[in-house]
Amino acid sequence: MGRVRLALVVTWAMLAAASSASAQQPAPVQVTSGVSYQYLDRWDVDRLNKILTTDTPQFAGIKVTYTPATNAVRLYRVTYQSVVPERGNKPITATGLIAVPDTQATALPMVSYQHGTVYGKQEVPSFPEQSPETQLMIAQFAGQGYLLIGADYFGMGSSAEPEGYMVKGSHQQATYDMVVASRAVLADLKLSDTKLFLSGWSQGGFVTLAMLEKLEASGMKVAAATTASAPADAFAGFEGFLNFPRKIDASWIPTIFILTAFSFENYYGVPGLARALLTEDSYDTARKAYLREPFDPAAIPTDLKKLIRPDYFDPQYFANSAYGRIVAQTQAYRWVVKTPVRTYYGLTDEAIRTELGQLPMTWQKAMGNDKIEAVPTGDTTHRGTFATAVPQWKSWFDSK
Repeated sequence: MGRVRLALVVTWAMLAAASSASAQQPAPVQVTSGVSYQYLDRWDVDRLNKILTTDTPQFAGIKVTYTPATNAVRLYRVTYQSVVPERGNKPITATGLIAVPDTQATALPMVSYQHGTVYGKQEVPSFPEQSPETQLMIAQFAGQGYLLIGADYFGMGSSAEPEGYMVKGSHQQATYDMVVASRAVLADLKLSDTKLFLSGWSQGGFVTLAMLEKLEASGMKVAAATTASAPADAFAGFEGFLNFPRKIDASWIPTIFILTAFSFENYYGVPGLARALLTEDSYDTARKAYLREPFDPAAIPTDLKKLIRPDYFDPQYFANSAYGRIVAQTQAYRWVVKTPVRTYYGLTDEAIRTELGQLPMTWQKAMGNDKIEAVPTGDTTHRGTFATAVPQWKSWFDSK
């Protein structure tokens, strides 16, 4: 579900560098009263192919063959207005990325990419230099004629709010409004999308399924959707970490509990939720980690029993707790799916069990619905599953 490192202290230096760079960028272009965009950069074919052949293998720890980029890409940061459903539709400013193929075509297919768990506030699509996963999507899709968009999620990117990690309604609103804002920007650029595809990895796999649920309900057509290592049912995943741990479970799993605890407390309005879940010794450091304040990453326990209070390891207590009840609602597969979907999963993924990767398909098939297909990527890690799935996503989308 994201990066192993929690070295958020480094983020402060990255923020300063980003601030200096932004002073040299063109001024934002206002499209509507609530949507603007700003040119960031142009990545040429050589840069894109280096991402595919050198940078991604270093990030993912696995060598994958990608089809080479055929065109350069122009990158834009989009700023748009949205609302927070969990807070009575409180207005919020959000950001995201549009990557536009540098070609003569004016109508192109579009992929909305939903990013995975990150610990730096700007390790998100609209700051692509800081997001290796976004770089891969830019190189593989935008580098071959697809428009690529990606929301930063509430509280990330340039948003001033605290993070809304795994907060379903907010994820749905952020991504839906990003599609609408992106189409307004594209119209200003004299461009349009012909088909909409969705993809996401890890947390972004959950967000992709949640987004699909909202888009289908609103009548917005989606040609196909894909995920990799998607935690479609948070309760199943969390209960597994607490009471049925595996030897391969990632050392960074405790950070998932930290981010959800504070996000749920803030967005669902449950004062004291995080303090009730976390041990006294870990609370202050965990809070700093969530708020992206300077802290010692080594102080974050890698053992859940040192992070979480003992009562929560009782399945009944966990299920009936305020935290557990919200976790139980954090699912994104229990509706009758109409869109073709493929969920990719790794057999040795340290964060997502094989059965969890198959769950959306299994649940739909229990009704007789065959719209979701679960696809194994072999003995791949969490990052390796993503890196392996991406060219398969593209091949399938190309066939559509």
